[in-house]
Amino acid sequence: MEFQLPKIILDHGAIKRLPAELALLGVKRPLLATDSGLVAAGVFSQVTDAMASNKFATYTEVPENPTVEGCENTAAIYVQQQCDGIVAIGGGSVIDTVKAVAAMVTSGRPLSDFHGKPQNINFPLVPIVTIPTTSGSGSEVSPGAGIHPTATTRSVGAASRFSIPKVAICDPELTLSLPPRLTAGTGVDALAHCVEGFLSKNHSPYVDIIALDGIARAFNNVETAYRDGTNKRARAEMQLASVAGGTAIHKGLGPVHALAGTFGDRGFHHGTMVAIALPLCTRLAEQHAPEKMKLIATALGLSGGDRVSDAFAALNERLDMPKNMRDYGYGDGDIEEMIDDAHGSHFNASSPFMPTRDEMAALVREFYG
Repeated sequence: MEFQLPKIILDHGAIKRLPAELALLGVKRPLLATDSGLVAAGVFSQVTDAMASNKFATYTEVPENPTVEGCENTAAIYVQQQCDGIVAIGGGSVIDTVKAVAAMVTSGRPLSDFHGKPQNINFPLVPIVTIPTTSGSGSEVSPGAGIHPTATTRSVGAASRFSIPKVAICDPELTLSLPPRLTAGTGVDALAHCVEGFLSKNHSPYVDIIALDGIARAFNNVETAYRDGTNKRARAEMQLASVAGGTAIHKGLGPVHALAGTFGDRGFHHGTMVAIALPLCTRLAEQHAPEKMKLIATALGLSGGDRVSDAFAALNERLDMPKNMRDYGYGDGDIEEMIDDAHGSHFNASSPFMPTRDEMAALVREFYG
């Protein structure tokens, strides 16, 4: 299979490279897009400090979950400030927003032309630079972007190979202030991307090597980062795992993300939902893809007959994850509609096995709780 990655710069203090990388791209007035939480945490100021006397515009109100309105507001500032490139500072929500905005401002067309119609993004976009402040979404190196019509609706795709960023500047120093809850959720999301990408039926030995390495890094470091956010080594390892996960996404995902997508209509944190789903779906994968699951067990350092699904369930407990969506606070929903949506999810298309409706129904009911 064919895949493409951005230029990746991963190191402590890498943020200092931003002005030089923008100059190489020919960007003279970038829009620096982020969310209000990163402004309050002082992370955004680390980026603006690195820009020194360089010209730039800012938009600091990107919503926690990427929405159509958030894309429209960001695009309006880009046009008003006459920018010529975009820098996304944040987690997957900010980065996904910027990818959609790039299609809008390059073409001068509304998001409705691309929302759910990724085939329409068939032209080079204005330069995108990503600066991840979480370690999990992998969006910093992948083409994907999921945009919610509103904060309480399921996301719809709005990305193509043209949405792959030009440069990803991964500076672990920018993740040190990430709260424990988000550290855990985004960290298991990175783990799940590596797992599902490795399991994907699409063929890429090179991606598989990266995915297995990411599985080991995420599994062995997410708890340390959760317990001690100031641990720079663990933070750097988790950024490596996130990049590995973003690379693995190129092969496709699977039922874990089908479940998280179906329940992504109430504004709950995506990574936490992924964490709840991971043990359930890998238990099913142990039946349908046993040889690949044995390779994952080896990457995790498991011995004898220890099961990957049990190891992931135990990790969730150590990370204080909710046991199911009811435990997480998800209210009543139409269970049959959820089963249909999860079973029909495009994520299942790249899975090594297509869950039957009965299998998906069992997964949904256990995931729901």
